Amino acid sequence: MTSQIAPQDQSNIIEQVVIQGDLNKLTPAERVNYYKAVCDSLGLNPLTKPFDYIQLSGRLTLYARKDATEQLRDKRRISITKLERERLEGVYVVTAYAQTADGRQDSSIGVVSIEGLKGDALANAMMKAETKSKRRVTLSISGLGMLAETEIETI
Repeated sequence: MTSQIAPQDQSNIIEQVVIQGDLNKLTPAERVNYYKAVCDSLGLNPLTKPFDYIQLSGRLTLYARKDATEQLRDKRRISITKLERERLEGVYVVTAYAQTADGRQDSSIGVVSIEGLKGDALANAMMKAETKSKRRVTLSISGLGMLAETEIETI
């Protein structure tokens, strides 16, 4: 399928997608092609829906779902080497440390509010902080500056 968009308009659309991360101007077919190209560039299986879309500040952008970070850890042989947990002034902080097979290291935090929580709600919040930290460090060590699924609800 060929696009009927003028070359100048096409350049503006490409700039919005690549530079500004705005997928709004793409047709559904172009979005599918873009999605597949991102998956192919990272070695991810698009059939498992590793990414999803979100509207942020008027821009349609991709964010990484659980499947993306799990596949990245597997494909790139990323290991979570250590987790540190602490409670600070009503929040629970987990720092995840990761390492690639070639020895590169990185760390990221996951933070959730635990103010007033107890029982299952507290346990779920603590697990969420751990998940956030693991997903964030996976994206970071993979060189991806995109949102993870666990960050979407706090935006």
